[in-house]
Amino acid sequence: MNSQLHNFSQVLFIGPQFENHRGGIGAVLDTYRQHADEFKFLPSYDARFGRMKNNGLFLITLFRLFFKLLLDRQIKIVHIHGASKGSFYRKYLVFLLSKYVFRKKLVYHLHSGEFHIFYEKSGSYIKKRIHHLAENVDLFICLSNHWYQFLSTHFKPKKLIILNNPVELPAIPKNLVAQNPVTQFLYLGLIVNKKGIFDLLEVITQNKKVWNHTFQLIIGGDGQNERLKTIIKENGLSEIVKFEGWVNGDKKAALLDQCDVLILPSYNEGLPISILEAMANRKAILSTRVGGIPAVVQDGENGYLFEPGNKNELETKMNLLLENPNQVLEMGKSSFIKVQPYLANYVMKELEEEYKVLSKI
Repeated sequence: MNSQLHNFSQVLFIGPQFENHRGGIGAVLDTYRQHADEFKFLPSYDARFGRMKNNGLFLITLFRLFFKLLLDRQIKIVHIHGASKGSFYRKYLVFLLSKYVFRKKLVYHLHSGEFHIFYEKSGSYIKKRIHHLAENVDLFICLSNHWYQFLSTHFKPKKLIILNNPVELPAIPKNLVAQNPVTQFLYLGLIVNKKGIFDLLEVITQNKKVWNHTFQLIIGGDGQNERLKTIIKENGLSEIVKFEGWVNGDKKAALLDQCDVLILPSYNEGLPISILEAMANRKAILSTRVGGIPAVVQDGENGYLFEPGNKNELETKMNLLLENPNQVLEMGKSSFIKVQPYLANYVMKELEEEYKVLSKI
């Protein structure tokens, strides 16, 4: 049973819709909800909606935010969960309303793996707005030392901290049998170029004859689904690559339990929840050396890392895992040890302490 924390009635969360969530921020918010004595939340975006519908949703949320802050005198802190591009523009309006109209304490929680690109490509006007938010919120939260270094170099936040993404221990038994001759890799994420999924399929295509009886990839995700299905069909990969569509809940838990390796060949990341979930399930990790991933995956210890887009390196690391199933098992045990500081009870208590400090300022 989750321990219930008791400062959350003072906090209003703003972020993507977490019910039936399709992303890491939603997973984080869902974990917060499970641990909070009271969870006050307004959605700024819903991944199931198109652009026009989300624009309407956000306008409604701004209206609701005004009256929520006007009428709910318990709320002292507005905790914004944000990313890049459209997410930043939406949250900037939330920031202005909450801080300068209602004088609330502001927390900005950065989840984006592409925030550095967004900042560097922005014009001078948007850069000023980014600085205005980053340097005037009362607490700026990032996910890893990588992002701490970037933010502290480019901005002067009032208070900048690293807060780990929270992950729950799985409730189902672990599949820890090393005798299976087929090493099962699991990909969980968006089906888009920047996640590296099409790089992975290219490597599999080149090695399908060699890997045919020792390898299987399960894909759980959504995005360019038809492109994915076409590549699988045209390259004769249907025997070793299975596409499950978007997965969550019990289905996702079962796939994490059954796999041997979680693979994420992404070009940019913050700190992926899928990696932490796989580590909690005692799995080896194969991923790119980006964002906060090197903070939790040590090359050769609980998995392997490679440079994004480097297909030769990806192929080499996959071969190492396929040729050493007992090492995969040991890497999974190391993952479980490394994920302990990310377990939800520990992370949520850290967050509660930050709220206590803010509410007294």
